[in-house]
Amino acid sequence: MTYRELINEVLMRLREPIIKYDWSGAIGSDDTLTEYQRIVGMLVNDAKKSVENYHDWLILRQSLSLNTSSGVKNYNLSSGDTIKVIEIINQSTGVKLKQVSRQFMNSLMYPSEASGDPVYYCFNGADSSNNLKIDLSPIPNKSETLTIDTSIPQAPLSLATDVIKVPTHPVILGAWGRAVTERGEDGGRTAQLILAESIESMKQAIMIDSGNTQYESDWYV
Repeated sequence: MTYRELINEVLMRLREPIIKYDWSGAIGSDDTLTEYQRIVGMLVNDAKKSVENYHDWLILRQSLSLNTSSGVKNYNLSSGDTIKVIEIINQSTGVKLKQVSRQFMNSLMYPSEASGDPVYYCFNGADSSNNLKIDLSPIPNKSETLTIDTSIPQAPLSLATDVIKVPTHPVILGAWGRAVTERGEDGGRTAQLILAESIESMKQAIMIDSGNTQYESDWYV
């Protein structure tokens, strides 16, 4: 479903005029849209972000590759500060790296830190572009490739033709509930019912999505 279609789904539920044609450029730069239509567009993105944060949706998963260098401990993930790391695997050894705390990583550094194939990783701040950084231990002593399975939220919708990735129904209901709340109608009772329905819709979507990942916690020898 496109961004314009999502906004129109909410506008129809609010009994407001829908957007009949795709706008030009980003939503905030098109004068053909009313201020209220833009507000609903913002609420759609708010609801989208909420749905994305509730679950590691399969549609948002990406596998990244990170090449280590001998003697280098710290690496940038280069995917912004909203990335969620699911697991890291060393392609050369098949070892799944274990995430540890900053305190544990510090305990490995003194009096001297070992070098070799990485076994542990922890997050260590971000660079000037807000890309998260990770430390590896032992410090790599050769070039190896790490596969990083991640969940990365979709950028905020802006163009009329942008297609949403996560399930649409909880997003529509979530944006509708936010719009009713913003209006302050009937003391918030309608908004509460809509948001409760949105949560239930999201639970059902998560249950369906999780059915395709039921073997993630199984181990084979």
